[in-house]
This record gives sequence, C-alpha cells and structure tokens, in this order.
Amino acid sequence: MSFGYFVTKAAEVPIAETQDEQAAEVKQDKAKKEPKKEKKESAGLSPAETKELEDLKQAIVERKAILKEQGMSGGQQNKDVEVVKMVDRMNQLKEKQDPGSTKKEKDGKKDSKKKTPLSAEEQKEFAKLQNEVELYKAKLKTEFGYTAKDMKADPDLKEMEARLAALEKRS
Repeated sequence: MSFGYFVTKAAEVPIAETQDEQAAEVKQDKAKKEPKKEKKESAGLSPAETKELEDLKQAIVERKAILKEQGMSGGQQNKDVEVVKMVDRMNQLKEKQDPGSTKKEKDGKKDSKKKTPLSAEEQKEFAKLQNEVELYKAKLKTEFGYTAKDMKADPDLKEMEARLAALEKRS
C-alpha cells in the first residue's frame, strides 16, 4: 500500500550540524548589526563635542542672567555679541548631531497670511461671524438639544470657529 509522494517520517538531521548552522546564523546577524552602530557614531558628536554643547548651553544661560541683571530685555540679550557667537556654535554642534534640526521650515500658508490689521470690511465680517457662531450655538442647544460635547464635534461649528480664530489672530 502506497501513500503517494507524501513523507510519512521526517528524516533525522544530526544534532551537531544544526547547532553549527544556528551558531553561524547568529554570528552573521551580529556582523550585520555592528556596522550600523558605527555609522551612527560617526554621524553624531564626539564626547568632547557633546561636553562642549552642554557647556555652551550653560554659558548662554549664565550670560543671559548677567545681562538681565544689567536691565537688558530678552531681545537685547539675544543680540549681545557673546551670546550670538555661543548660539552660532551651539547650532553648528546641534546640526552636526542631528542634520536638519536647526533649519527653520517655511510654510507657504504663514507667508501668505501676514499679520496685517483687519480692514473695515474684515472687521464687519469678524463681528458678523461672531454673531453667527453665537446664534448657531443657541440653535443647536435649543432646537436640536445638543450638549457641549456634541457642539464641539459639530463640523459646521468647527469650521465657523476656525474662520473666527483666523480673523481673531489678525485683529
């Protein structure tokens, strides 16, 4: 009686061979992981640079405290020659530690919406929108029985409040 081409009993593999194969795989895995650590270290800061970064942070705080005691404002402190030099060096070290971390991202939205005072027309729109929001909230509460939680989840109200907040920022 034959069962076809199915294996009914697994072939025995000598134990010594499987242990050698497993040990070789473990060594290969470790060899693959080790170069990654070396790459990270070369891209980061040396211990001396890390210490310099911490010392710079402390020195900036101390210098600003001295300048504050002399009566300088925060903006004036930031323009102090020594503070500027220390901040530049600190930014260089931070950039070396984490490339791209000190670059400021520019959003197109922020550039297009400059903080200009509201025109007379925009002030009217702002007042009208405030009134609309109040009326809409009252309507939701009385006619539809919305709770405060329900009102926060209402998409129309969210959209109106977002427009109101944008106008309010500029005013």
